[in-house]
Amino acid sequence: MGIAGFFLWLQRWYGDCVDYVPQDVVDAAFKGHALPQSYTSAYSYDNFYVDMNGLIHPCCHDTAPLPEPETEEEMFERMFGQLDLLVRVVRPKKCLVLCIDGVAPRSKMNQQRSRRFRAADERLESDAISNACADLIVAELRLPRPRVRERWDHNVITPSTAFMERVALALEWFIMKKLNEDAEWRHLTVIFSDAHVPGEGEHKIMQYIRGLRSQPGYDSETTHVIHGMDADLICLGLSTHEKHVCILRNQLTDTFQPDHNRFCYFNLRTYREKLMKDFGNIAGMEFERVVDDFIFLCFFVGNDFLPHVPLVSIKTRGIEMLLDHYVRDFALHGYLTQLGEVDYAHLRTFLGNFVAKCMPKLTCEYYGVLRAKERAKQHVEERVTKTESLVPELLATLRPDGSNAQDVSDALLGLLSSVRKERARLVVDTQPLGFSYLDQSYRDAYYHHKFGWDPVMNRVAFENQICLCCAEYLRGMQWVMRYYTKGCPSWEWYFPYHYAPLLQDLAAFAATVDVEMRMSAPLHPVEQLLAVLPRLSVHALPEELHGAVNDPTSVLGKFYPSVVDVDFSEANFSYQGVLRIPFINCEALSTACRGLVELEEDFGSTFLYCHRSSRLAAQLDALTGPGNRALPLATGLAPSVAPIPVSIASKTPIAGRVGRYEAEWLRGEELRCPDPGIAKATGYGGAIKENHVNQYRYELNTQADYRPVLLGGEKRGRGAAAEKAKRPTAKTPSGKPGKDSSGAGPAATTERRPSRNDGRRQKKRARLLLQQLIAGGGQGATEEAAQKQHHAASHAPSSEQQSMHEGNTHHGGRSSPPDSKDTSSRARAKEKEKEGRDAAKREERKSVKVSIDVSSQRHSQRPHGGEE
Repeated sequence: MGIAGFFLWLQRWYGDCVDYVPQDVVDAAFKGHALPQSYTSAYSYDNFYVDMNGLIHPCCHDTAPLPEPETEEEMFERMFGQLDLLVRVVRPKKCLVLCIDGVAPRSKMNQQRSRRFRAADERLESDAISNACADLIVAELRLPRPRVRERWDHNVITPSTAFMERVALALEWFIMKKLNEDAEWRHLTVIFSDAHVPGEGEHKIMQYIRGLRSQPGYDSETTHVIHGMDADLICLGLSTHEKHVCILRNQLTDTFQPDHNRFCYFNLRTYREKLMKDFGNIAGMEFERVVDDFIFLCFFVGNDFLPHVPLVSIKTRGIEMLLDHYVRDFALHGYLTQLGEVDYAHLRTFLGNFVAKCMPKLTCEYYGVLRAKERAKQHVEERVTKTESLVPELLATLRPDGSNAQDVSDALLGLLSSVRKERARLVVDTQPLGFSYLDQSYRDAYYHHKFGWDPVMNRVAFENQICLCCAEYLRGMQWVMRYYTKGCPSWEWYFPYHYAPLLQDLAAFAATVDVEMRMSAPLHPVEQLLAVLPRLSVHALPEELHGAVNDPTSVLGKFYPSVVDVDFSEANFSYQGVLRIPFINCEALSTACRGLVELEEDFGSTFLYCHRSSRLAAQLDALTGPGNRALPLATGLAPSVAPIPVSIASKTPIAGRVGRYEAEWLRGEELRCPDPGIAKATGYGGAIKENHVNQYRYELNTQADYRPVLLGGEKRGRGAAAEKAKRPTAKTPSGKPGKDSSGAGPAATTERRPSRNDGRRQKKRARLLLQQLIAGGGQGATEEAAQKQHHAASHAPSSEQQSMHEGNTHHGGRSSPPDSKDTSSRARAKEKEKEGRDAAKREERKSVKVSIDVSSQRHSQRPHGGEE
């Protein structure tokens, strides 16, 4: 979910970053035809990453242009078809990475728990409306009772349910089927991480990319495409600090549902260029640090782990004001983050100035939003009234003999139910317009209503509670920043309140924030299932746990209330209300699940698949050993896996460790679909006559450091180097190499990184040539020498390039230290160079005035007594 309305905001302000996939391309991909040349030449990518939950959810709902599927097999058919379509549209050249959400951090579980409780209430409400409409049709219209279809519980899209086990097995079969039988897949390395592996899908993808970047020899020109519908993918993509990243999304319909057949790219390279212009007024800007600060500021507008700060939202133009203030007052507050860590002193200065200057504007915008909410409700009423007017038209289609009575009755049920459900979504706003966010009375009322703290009974305790809330919220901001840039910093931490503190209190908080967090371990999948599912979804739990949920006197009984308290005070629609349900207790969870957890496996493995005809298959077989040795699924019981050497990782986009695994898909054998339902009801159920796909157990590199730099100066592939060489190096007024369009630093013009001594050698050659030409006499020779000298000096690496190389040599370990022979030879070279300079100076004093540009800065040489 991420930031509500963020992508629509980006479309409005940065529309030229959005590239819509032409419909003829999608149609050709859907039919299996060749794509237009104009598209394939413009859009070419190495790696394709799919956040599978963003694909699974729409395939299980009624999304355009398809109705709601009636069976799980129909859902699987849609998943297969959508994934196949995406791969045909993107056409990845190297790697396909598929990640399903596993056990989430505790801070995310609270949001998942709230959503699933809300979904259960909506399902009850929907069933009640459908039954009421059916009774109305029978009683008043004298039609047969319409068929009320039992609603499928979407809460089963949760790790460790029987449905997600089927999803994992179905997708594994689909991968084997495509790699064996589809020539367009055969070159791909496929990595599949299912719900048995802890972590959210999009963050598994980020972990994979960070692992790639940490490999020696990583090609910085690698192109990445990430598919997903969550708005926070934009910020996650920026956090990679990669040059070539695109986000692929399904376009939205008029009702804001994803369309299965329409796609668009959001180009983060273009967006980075736009951000560079937006922040261009910052003197001495370190652009990659500014990108990190931009990501951090977006957290104030919304994220999945903390409740959003009151008043600051997309609708109140909060993000625009935050960014404008950041640029305007940068000299006062400086950078807000460094290497993924929050600088709280700078943040305090930033928030203090922001509250003083921008709160009145935010308040005005908020009141405008309230008025817009009322207008939006009027539009909904108009739409509902228009839908109701279709009832007479539908009744007019009833035949005199009543042969279509059942069909008319079913259609009427859908129409009337939609009307009532639309009205049920509307809520009455209880927030009085007279309150001001700048008044002390509103501050007291806010904390009293939202948190239950009484300012009258004990003012000291009231203020202390606010301080504790602010400290935990600011600590949470650090947790989120680390999560986005480095991976999960703590599986057990969560924000223990349903609401955020007011912005002015965050700005006024002056105490030290404790940012130390215990890493701990993720909850067991069964524990997480019990933590997030409501009582109405108890059927998705193991039978041994039904009693713990249904019995109000059990240790978990109080965490499953029969009536849920919902706060609609800031909501437009019912689904936007805040559910005030108790936070689950982990100790109670462990007690309830103790016996069952001991019997079940903890976590599963990520798997890597490649066709046996590929070079990678031979390399991994040589690495992991011969034979059909099967490894157990449980990570804790598996034999050790071998690190992937640089010789393999530099050619194939994989990083981490790999081990042999053939327990399910034996090589060279006939394979049959393990799910009878899929085999019978889908077009992908046919047997594989002979398996030509190798499967390996794969572990991501979890120790990759956060590198907030653009790796544009590192070694590139041959094609990328040729493309870069075609573009002229940008020059600053001083003649030094300028920054490329992405703000990475000095623009590289060759494939080889400049050596520290390159500049010295070229300067020496130029001086010796100058001496020879001067000794030969003639003004023409002097001018020619000056031109050649200037050419050599302008192509020598600048001091910035040399210092960057020195830093990389020291930290990266890419260059070995010089031995004693090298040192002595350099000393002799320096002596000869000094002698050459002295001779050149003597000749210059006798004959000619020459302007020499050696270090990209002009120094005029005078006829007498001038020095370089």
